[in-house]
Amino acid sequence: MTTDWVSVRLPQPRQLGRFILWGVGRVGFSCTLFAIDASSHTLATVQTLLKWSRGCVTNLLRVYDQLPYMGTHSQNIIEASAVDVTDQPEEIITDIVAAIEGKQVMVIGEMGTGKSTLAQYLAYTVGGTVKVYECEGTPDDWQGLEVIGKGENWSAIEAGMRDDLDDLSNQMKLREQYGDKHLDGTEKVIICEEYPEMPSKVSISEEWLTRHARRGRKARRFTILLSQYDRVAAWGLEGKSDLADAFWRILLGKKAIAHAKSLKKDELVSWLKQDRSHCLLDDNPCKLPPYREMKAVITRPLLNQDTLVEKSLEKPLKTPSDADFEEKFSESDAFLWRLILKYGEGKSDSTIVTEVLGMTGKKYGEGKDLLERLRSKYE
Repeated sequence: MTTDWVSVRLPQPRQLGRFILWGVGRVGFSCTLFAIDASSHTLATVQTLLKWSRGCVTNLLRVYDQLPYMGTHSQNIIEASAVDVTDQPEEIITDIVAAIEGKQVMVIGEMGTGKSTLAQYLAYTVGGTVKVYECEGTPDDWQGLEVIGKGENWSAIEAGMRDDLDDLSNQMKLREQYGDKHLDGTEKVIICEEYPEMPSKVSISEEWLTRHARRGRKARRFTILLSQYDRVAAWGLEGKSDLADAFWRILLGKKAIAHAKSLKKDELVSWLKQDRSHCLLDDNPCKLPPYREMKAVITRPLLNQDTLVEKSLEKPLKTPSDADFEEKFSESDAFLWRLILKYGEGKSDSTIVTEVLGMTGKKYGEGKDLLERLRSKYE
């Protein structure tokens, strides 16, 4: 076996110098890159420390700002504090009478939420004669109003609703022949307590509801239905979207809060809990007049009538003889004019209409016409 040797020549000094130069350059570049990376990490660390330091100084400054100003005792400093205001709905309805224009109304709420009070307030404010269907009423309920059905007299309610349908037909005929202006002064408000109970007790109630929903407001018949139930099925309106759209739904108390929760509007729920006068008109926030104001509107006509009749008996009025008076005036006109002579002396026409005659809201215009008619006949 033979061995072949490979000869290797040592690098020449010139080649060795090139290698050394390359090695120096490689180390130099590596050191430069290391220095850059180290500086970057150092700067990032410094930046983080600076952020932490700034946060600490900011917190200290807040504490410092709360210390007595320039050493002055805190009792001598007037400080303004921020008040946490609960989010309010953007648009709140404040004129309920204007908002319900053109539709019938459902008032929904549990017992004690003021459904009856609101219904009477709407009735007196809208104006017209008022008729109430109530099967469980007491003598103290609906004072001064025509009430049908007390003591669960369902037959009386049946007869009353039939009369309503005949009246509605007559109103529509008058409107067709003479126009809307011919219906001025014939307004009527019909309040129905716990309507969802009616269909099972009164056979004509569904027809009554349907016709009043579709044509009632055109015939100047404003219907207010009251109930503790807000389910569509309870009202007999399931699958009847056209009838449901003819009604505004006013939700009170817990019914309003539950509906707002179903809409997933937390700010609306919070707003409803703030005040008893807060409610919903369909899905919209609505603020009703204060309870005392609504009560004043309800009781004013009754108080005026009772007080004025009682006072009119205390002292005879200086009026024409009864014989002459009855020739010129009807019995009701004579009574009204005596009241005006007695309690309207020195008062403006607007005061006589609102305080003596007890006609406010939309009834105010009728009161003005009545006053002028009586004055022209007598004077």
